Amino acid sequence: MLLRARVVTTGGRAPRPPRRPPSRFTSAMLLVAACLALWASVPNIGQAVRAATADGVPGTFTALGLECVSHPGHESCLWSGRFDSADGTIRRTGVTLYGSGREGFEVDRSVAASDIGHGGRVYPPGGSREWIGTALLLVTGYGLLFVLARRHLMPPSRPRGPRGDRPSDPITPPGTEAIGATAGCSGPRPEPRSAVRAGAPAAR
Repeated sequence: MLLRARVVTTGGRAPRPPRRPPSRFTSAMLLVAACLALWASVPNIGQAVRAATADGVPGTFTALGLECVSHPGHESCLWSGRFDSADGTIRRTGVTLYGSGREGFEVDRSVAASDIGHGGRVYPPGGSREWIGTALLLVTGYGLLFVLARRHLMPPSRPRGPRGDRPSDPITPPGTEAIGATAGCSGPRPEPRSAVRAGAPAAR
């Protein structure tokens, strides 16, 4: 019994191949980057919040000199001087004032400032924007950890066809359909006709 089938492609996409296992080298690099970002941001969260709101000991900053650091095509300057608390109990020397550039200051000029506990810096009453860098590092670190968890802890999804059919479904594979499937012969083949009819004289 012969079976003949004609398959016509309907133009659908082939099923996606199964996802490859994650690269160990890539995962190790992501883990190192996440640890560095969290190491640089988590210990500074409290200080960044206090600097943003200038939450510290109020007092005055007196400028005594200008400190500049030159970079290729850029120069960064801060005024250094002395900080005196408003109640006279704290005096710190060799500190810089955040946001003080080359212009707008001169030696022996005093302005309001706040000491938040930073080792060598005091802040103006309006606070600072240093928290932005800390927040970016924090989000980056936790984002990389989330990517690692998704790569290694979550099971891979089973491949689906273009119509959402799973490979185990007992249906025609996506993108194709069988048409014109017919059986060549469903019964016994007919006997061949005899060359001599019944009752006819046999040829000599």
